[in-house]
Amino acid sequence: MTGFKRRRPLRDHSIVLMPRNSKLISALKVIGVLALVLAIPLSAWQAWQAGLRSQADVLLERDRLRVQREELVSELTATRERAQELEVDLLVAVESVTENRGMVQELEQQLFHLQQDLAQYQGVLEPTAASPGVRIQAFELLPTEDPDRFRYKVMVSRVGDEEEILQARLLMQIHGLKDGEMVSLPLADMTEADDAEGIALNFRYFQVVPGPGAGSELRLPEGFEPKRIELQALQNGSTLVERSFEWTATGVP
Repeated sequence: MTGFKRRRPLRDHSIVLMPRNSKLISALKVIGVLALVLAIPLSAWQAWQAGLRSQADVLLERDRLRVQREELVSELTATRERAQELEVDLLVAVESVTENRGMVQELEQQLFHLQQDLAQYQGVLEPTAASPGVRIQAFELLPTEDPDRFRYKVMVSRVGDEEEILQARLLMQIHGLKDGEMVSLPLADMTEADDAEGIALNFRYFQVVPGPGAGSELRLPEGFEPKRIELQALQNGSTLVERSFEWTATGVP
């Protein structure tokens, strides 16, 4: 057969299949790329917004603490000013009390001197005033700020030979109630002074005892109610004079 060309067998040819991209697939690819590109700044923006919100909370807390600090500083300043005012008031009050206490002590001294003069005049009017001997002219009891503590003074004088110095001891007993019973307590049980043998007397005309110091105050025992004070002057074991006074405090603490 001359009119036909001889065809090559199929195995001598290679066939390649090429996929064909549609417009839909291309658009989806573009959208995917755009979404990926936009996701990065979007995430950054969201993180930035979250940071701003967190920073806003911190700023609000800072402002609150700042206002609270200013209030505390204001209160502290007011407290300091009030403390300074109270300190000034206290100093003025202490100074006033000191001045008043000085005036009270001066008035007490004047009152005691008047009591001494009165006792001397009374002694002159007594029938035995001219007889020689020792006299307990006056006893003064002064209260203090402690209701159980008192200051006391005794004036002892003499009549007769004034050339010689009198040396003796003055004893004091306080009679009162304790637990419903009458008891007598010595002065030595109520003072810090060493006066177990009495207060030393050493004078020519008169003497006011005790002197300033711990011995010029006495403290009542707890539960003891004083009623009367008994004074006794002794010389070489012999009684020179005795006198009693009612427990009466004069003046103000």
